[in-house]
Amino acid sequence: EAVVSTQSTGFDLGAVTVDPMTPTYNPAPLIPYMASLGIEYLYEKQGILSKAEETADQIRSICSYCSRMKRGRIYAAARRQRYNVVAMGQHLDDLSESFLMSVFHNGLLRTMKAHYTVAEQDLRVIRPLIYVRERDLRSFAESRGLPVIAENCPACFEEPKERHRVKQLLAHQELLFPRLSGSLLRAMKPLYSKDRVGLESRPVTTPCTQNGVTAAAESDDDMFPQGC
Repeated sequence: EAVVSTQSTGFDLGAVTVDPMTPTYNPAPLIPYMASLGIEYLYEKQGILSKAEETADQIRSICSYCSRMKRGRIYAAARRQRYNVVAMGQHLDDLSESFLMSVFHNGLLRTMKAHYTVAEQDLRVIRPLIYVRERDLRSFAESRGLPVIAENCPACFEEPKERHRVKQLLAHQELLFPRLSGSLLRAMKPLYSKDRVGLESRPVTTPCTQNGVTAAAESDDDMFPQGC
């Protein structure tokens, strides 16, 4: 909104939440907040977790499955409301963790991209916060009293997950090397700068479909082998 008010370029701004329909998830605080800003709010409901539990024997990573299904729902909502750019909220810590997970588990130099165009060529995906640390975003949200909806997926809290382990590893290494985040940012630049779907973002071989919504084929933030 600040950019629109000061620049000659104009665009419409909306926000979207995908509710996986877990018992404790409640995005209600976002509804009046978005209304107060005059921003269109798309609240998408889809029983992703229940579907994952039904087909658990076919899913290698529930987190990858959930991520792709959510992204597919976001893309569908954007197309329905005639938006052509999707801004994701991942930050520098997310990119660093994904990079190490890909190296450790898949033997690939790969991470989320700063921007790319989806295979259908009708949506551009951007990640404007990739230079920002998670702790800085947390401090900003707390200082402004923003309505933060905490992560509460029961599947993620049943056991320690790999992303959490990598986060702890990076935190320990940063105590020894205070400039670690900047070094990782420079090292990852050739990976996150690529605006294409290729080795760094391999298409899902067999797309998942639920309630008419197909999982996003661009799996650039799914660092584990795919299952559906």
